[in-house]
Amino acid sequence: MTLPRNGIDRNNVIAAFLMGALPAVGGSVISFMLYSFFVWGLMSLALKRFEFQMTRSDRALAWTFTAFAALIVLTALIGPNRSEIPHSIVWLLAFLSPWVVIPRLRASRGIDLLQPYIIGAAIGVTAAALLAFVQSSISGIRAEGGAGNAAVFSMMSLCLMGIGGLNIASPSKTREVLAISAVVGGIVALSISLTRGVGLMIFPILALLVIFAPARWRFVVMRPLSGLVVAVAAIALYNVQRLLDGRWNETLRELHRLLTGVQTTRGIGERLRLWRAGWDAFFDSPVWGHGIQNRMTSLIPELSKDGLPIRGFTHAHNGFLSFALDGGIITLAALAAVLCVPVFIAWRAPRDPSYRTRLFLALILFTAYVGCGMTQIMFKHDIMDAFFIFCALLIAASIPANPGLAHRMDSNPPSA
Repeated sequence: MTLPRNGIDRNNVIAAFLMGALPAVGGSVISFMLYSFFVWGLMSLALKRFEFQMTRSDRALAWTFTAFAALIVLTALIGPNRSEIPHSIVWLLAFLSPWVVIPRLRASRGIDLLQPYIIGAAIGVTAAALLAFVQSSISGIRAEGGAGNAAVFSMMSLCLMGIGGLNIASPSKTREVLAISAVVGGIVALSISLTRGVGLMIFPILALLVIFAPARWRFVVMRPLSGLVVAVAAIALYNVQRLLDGRWNETLRELHRLLTGVQTTRGIGERLRLWRAGWDAFFDSPVWGHGIQNRMTSLIPELSKDGLPIRGFTHAHNGFLSFALDGGIITLAALAAVLCVPVFIAWRAPRDPSYRTRLFLALILFTAYVGCGMTQIMFKHDIMDAFFIFCALLIAASIPANPGLAHRMDSNPPSA
């Protein structure tokens, strides 16, 4: 990967690469980076180092994110405990960054920033698998990578696995290896994290990768080097087999207790308990919710009914239910728009050479967040927020501003 000489171009390429490489191993570093891009972009715009340029699709994404943040604040003002609102909504500032960061990325005209991002993702998830193996081998516990949280680490590994797998479309043999390494590394990292709800999402992400380039996968999978990568992964999983077996047996015991009517306050049982309480609390205020500052306190009356201990969760272990508690149907609709807008603008984009890669990147992002959000946190976590936002605005910024130019590029693609 050759770096451009121009300062803004070079910084944008490095930023895209690092935002792909660091989510699983660097954790909150990507949040710091996104806010740095935001602040630096504001300063650069004020100094007129680049133009404020946004296309119709850029504005669609930026307004959707802004409306999401505004509606959460509005519904919070309706609810009680308003003194807690500032602490509860500070994370929403990141959703305003597209207004600044997209123009910054668009300043790099003629540079495909998707490619360094995809390469970085493959390297990042491979490093995540290695880090997960070292953590579990030494400590004997669930791997958390650089996220400090096994669930978030597994979700970042899942996303990077899918994004890194898009390297399969490149004619470069090195990037073919990166694609295989990303998929196998992602499976290893997810397995060692022992996060069951996220692990199930491996299958739809793999399906998207196969649909993306079926012929390329058939060709690459048969190569000896691919077999070597799989063998190394199998050895790594064998060495942590005790952890995997323990998690499997724990799951079977818990399912058995639930099927026999025994209430549990761990894992699956606690999620079911939260979901029942959350559903009842949602219907207490279905239109504008309880306010984000009252998300979990709104569950206490419902959780108290069974006499079991009430644990200090920050979310209801379902992203959709959590935001329904915050702002009812209003916020739930805004959340759906935020999740869908990257796919919508990628689908409606001009058919330039990056069209298919961009669309499948958006589909992978959407599938991972929606699927994992059914049982895990979705937003209101700095790593999860920063990853989704940067990936979405990179998708937007990669759409050609000149549809006529994109058509000419598609009609006359560059030679390999």
